[in-house]
Amino acid sequence: MIYHEPVLLKESIEFLNLKKDGIYVDATLGGGGHAEAMLRNSQIKQVYAFDQDIDAIGFATERLNKYRNKLTMIKSNFEEMRTQLALHRVSGIDGILFDLGVSSYQINDAGRGFSFDKEAELDMRMDKQNETIAKDILKSLSVEELAKIFRELGEEQAAYKIALWIDAERKIKPIQTTQDLARIIEKNMRSNPVLVIKTKARIFQAIRIYINRELEVLDTAMEDAVNLLNQNGRLVAITYHSLEDKIVKTKINDAAKGCICPPTILKCMCNQKPRVKILTNKIVKPSEGEIQINRRARSAKLRAVEKLPGGLR
Repeated sequence: MIYHEPVLLKESIEFLNLKKDGIYVDATLGGGGHAEAMLRNSQIKQVYAFDQDIDAIGFATERLNKYRNKLTMIKSNFEEMRTQLALHRVSGIDGILFDLGVSSYQINDAGRGFSFDKEAELDMRMDKQNETIAKDILKSLSVEELAKIFRELGEEQAAYKIALWIDAERKIKPIQTTQDLARIIEKNMRSNPVLVIKTKARIFQAIRIYINRELEVLDTAMEDAVNLLNQNGRLVAITYHSLEDKIVKTKINDAAKGCICPPTILKCMCNQKPRVKILTNKIVKPSEGEIQINRRARSAKLRAVEKLPGGLR
């Protein structure tokens, strides 16, 4: 099992500003690279690491074995973060990191069905215990429902047309594999190869996000994360596409707002105070050197905030 070097590793750890006796959360454990960088700091008290992928948990357990006294791994979607931390009697944290999206290992593992370049069953589950897999939705959802997924979660302009192609194909035979779906797009497009690849990437992204409820759970988790932060605690989020970045940006901007009363009201009635200070007024992106080493980093954006004194939990 091979995981790539964590994206924006140095920058993310610097923004977390690890403290003595601090309690930290790695919301997206993956291969454990970011968690390991946290744990190298001998002064911190504990890291709680979340991942819904049992393969990632197994790999990181072995990799991080020497830090086991300061590491608690939790097999769970970060949507359940607040509940799971409460079960461990944790009500406040000093920092949290989200490294979002699909991991390089998941993409490279042909059997997981995330990649249109590798022949596999259309699966795409991050949590193998989930019952619904990608081929199920291509079989059961209507043309209109598929088009909505492709348009909203893949930002695909030809969403309805592609849904019609899929519908025509599934009436002849079931769409079972990654290559079945890829070939539908390839044979119906009269475009240059680069555009075909981008279209396949958008469609596969849309299905993956839908199957794993990625945007829905991120919205919930971001709100919980801000609430869990102790005074001066830090939240760091690394995103890889515009949809998840929009959620992160909206959540931190909302948390950084003061009064939200209409401008026609002369005196504030909401009494809302900013809960966080934005640390990244300019988005942090990988250097050209990092992108050369790890192509996955090319679309990454890092945003960070710090919890303000008195910010409500």
